[in-house]
Amino acid sequence: MQVTISRTDLARNTREIVDQVRKGYTVFVQSYGEDQIVLLDLLDYKILKALVDYALREATDLRAGDVNEVMHRYLDEQISLAKASEILGLSRYELMERFERLEIPLRLGPETLEDAQEEIASAQYSRTEAE
Repeated sequence: MQVTISRTDLARNTREIVDQVRKGYTVFVQSYGEDQIVLLDLLDYKILKALVDYALREATDLRAGDVNEVMHRYLDEQISLAKASEILGLSRYELMERFERLEIPLRLGPETLEDAQEEIASAQYSRTEAE
């Protein structure tokens, strides 16, 4: 979900635009028809940063933060989507929505028995947290 606005729109409607960004919109701000800045949700930014770090992982230190480590492990298929969402404190569906918005591949469904057991444990943990 992308929206393009002018600098004037940003100045006049800052609160509404920030609310849109928090709801998952990516907002491009233009001046005289040229993109100047992009506004995006903080966690979306952290996920994108983790993707860049992942691509450059040979030259970077993986201890940059939880989001980076979770993304590295998810992309290396060391943890499932359910486990990644649990560690990040999101529901599986919230993380799926973010990944779809950022065009990150979704690995849906367990591929091994161990993955299935991890999915079950994560779901049980989420359910106990909700109660």
